[in-house]
Amino acid sequence: MPKGFISTSPRVSAPTGIQFAEQRDFTGGLNFRADQFQLAPNESPFILNMEVDPRGGVFSRAGYLTFNSTAVSGTWNPKALFNYKYVGNPHIMLTTGFVTSGSVNGKVMYAYGTSLFSFVNLDSASSTPLEVKSVNGASMTQWEDTLYIALGKDAANMYKWEVGDTYATSLLASSPTWQQYTLPVGGYMPRAELAITHANKLFVANTKEYNDDATPTLTDFPNRLRWSHESLPEDWYVDDYIDIIAGGEGIRGLAVVDGQLLIFKPKAVYLLMGYDADSFQLVEVTKFVGIDTPQQCVEGDSGVYFFDYPKGLYFYDRNGLQNIYSRLDPTVTQNEINANELSKITLAFINNRLWMSAPYDWEGSGVNPIISTVNFIYDKSIGQQGAYTMFQSADEFGLYAGCDWYDSDENVYHLMINPDDNFPYIYMVDEYESGNVPVQQLDDVLEGATPNSTGAFTTNYTTSWFYNDRYVQDKTFVKPLFVVRNVLEDTQIIVNVYHDFNNVSKANTTSLVLDASQSGGVYGTALYGTGIYGIDSLPTTIQAGGRLKRAKSVQLEFVGPTPTNVNTTIYPGRYWGVNSIAYKFKSRKVRSQK
Repeated sequence: MPKGFISTSPRVSAPTGIQFAEQRDFTGGLNFRADQFQLAPNESPFILNMEVDPRGGVFSRAGYLTFNSTAVSGTWNPKALFNYKYVGNPHIMLTTGFVTSGSVNGKVMYAYGTSLFSFVNLDSASSTPLEVKSVNGASMTQWEDTLYIALGKDAANMYKWEVGDTYATSLLASSPTWQQYTLPVGGYMPRAELAITHANKLFVANTKEYNDDATPTLTDFPNRLRWSHESLPEDWYVDDYIDIIAGGEGIRGLAVVDGQLLIFKPKAVYLLMGYDADSFQLVEVTKFVGIDTPQQCVEGDSGVYFFDYPKGLYFYDRNGLQNIYSRLDPTVTQNEINANELSKITLAFINNRLWMSAPYDWEGSGVNPIISTVNFIYDKSIGQQGAYTMFQSADEFGLYAGCDWYDSDENVYHLMINPDDNFPYIYMVDEYESGNVPVQQLDDVLEGATPNSTGAFTTNYTTSWFYNDRYVQDKTFVKPLFVVRNVLEDTQIIVNVYHDFNNVSKANTTSLVLDASQSGGVYGTALYGTGIYGIDSLPTTIQAGGRLKRAKSVQLEFVGPTPTNVNTTIYPGRYWGVNSIAYKFKSRKVRSQK
C-alpha cells in the first residue's frame, strides 16, 4: 500500500479479491513541482479556492465580503493597508501609489468605527489630500499614538497624524537643518521612501537630501538608512546614517524580527544589530536574494517572509534563511509568472497565514497576465513543511497586500485589497462561522457589470494518481465511496475521472448530489406532525461515486458548482468539501504483452 493511503483489508493476492485504499489526509496541499511519481498521496497537482483542513479533508473557501460600504473615490492604484492601533479608536489606513502615466499623486485614506465603513482622505489642509509621490504608496509606521507617514523621497515634506487631528501635520525635511543632540527643536523628518520604528528610534531609508557641494542640491541617496535621536522621532543628526552599497540599487524594504532590523536590497538582505550609533553592526544575511518593492516582505510567524524573483519565497527567523517555494518552482522556471509585472507580487500575513498575489498564468494559456490573477496561501502550521493552496476571486483576480485589523469592539477583520479598477473595495476574507461554515458562499461583485458576474467562484480539487504501487498492473475499479461535508443547500459536484497518467482526456464524468442537512426544530414551536424534533435521520455524509472503470492508475478531479456546469436553480449550493476517498478495486493479472 502506498505511503499516505490506509489499507482497510488485508493484501489479497488473488485477482478476484477486492482491495481497499482510503485517502483521508490532504495536508500535503498544492505541489506544482512533483512529477507523477514524486507527488505524495496527500498532495494535489491543482487546487483552486479550496481550504486544506489540518485535520484532514478539503472544503471550499468562504466568499469575499466588501468591507467598505461605498467605493473608494479617485484613481484606483492601491498599494497597502496599515493597522493604526490608536487606543480606543483604531483606524485602518489605505494608501494608493503615484501613477507615472499622467503624474497622478497617490493618496492616504482611513476608515474607522464598527460598521458601514467608508474611506475618507487624510488631508494636510481643507480639501487638500496628502500627495503620495512614491509608486509603492506611502510608508506608515506608528510611534505611541502618532502615525508617521513617508510620502516618498520626491515629496516636499513628510507628515504625522494622530486620531482627532483635523489635518496631518507637515514635518520639514531635516537637511540641511540637522539637529544636534543638545537642545533639538523637533518637527523634522527626512524625505524618504520607507519608514519604520525600531529600537526607540524612527528609521527611514532610500532618502533624498542636500549634498555637501558648495552649492547644495537635492540628491537621491537610494542606499541610505537613517535614524532619529533616541526617543525623539522628529530630530535627526547629520551623521546618523549608513550607506549600504552592495546588493543592487536602492533599499527596497524594512522589517523587524527578534528585535533587530532587517534591510532588503534587490539582491541582498542585511541585519542591523545593536541599539545606537555606537553599537550598530551591519551583518550580511544573504547576497543572492532580495526584493523589488516594500510589499514583497511581511512580518509573520515570528519571522519575515519575502519574495525574490526568480528564486521564490523565503522565510527568515532566528534559525536562519529558508526557501519555502520548491513546490511552486514551476511558476517561475516555466515562465508562468510574468517577470515584467513583478509589482503585482505582494505579500500579506492574514489570519496566521501568508497570502501571496501573483500575475500567474494559471490556465496554461501561454499569455503572460498583466494583473494579479491568483493568491497562493501558505499555512506553516499544516504538516511538517506547511501547505499551499490557491485562491482566486469570482472575477479572476488575486488580492493585494492587506492586514488584520481590530475595531474598537475587538472584532477582527481579515482585510485584503481588490485590485480590480472597476470595483475599488477592500475585501474581508476568511469569514467563517463555527465549524468552518462560511458567512457567505459567493464573492461580493460589481452589480450590473459586463459581463455579468454572479459572484460564484470556481472550486477544484484534483487528487494525486492512485495506482497502488503497481502502475504496470491493470485494476478494475468499482464504485468508490466519498465522505463529504454536510452542505447548506442542495449541491451538485462534478467528478472527472482520468486514467493512466493522461490528465488531458477524461475517461469518465460522474456527479455527486448532496442534500442539504436537516436541522432540528425547537420543542414547543414546531407544528406537531410536521416539525423535526432533533434530527430524524442522519445527514448523508457517505456518498457512492460512479464507476471508475478499468485502468492502471486513476486520478479524480472534483469540480464545484458554477452557473456554467450545474443547474443552480435545482442545486443552489456552493459550499462543499471532501473528507475521505475510499478506492475499491480488483487487481488483474499482469500480461506480458501489455
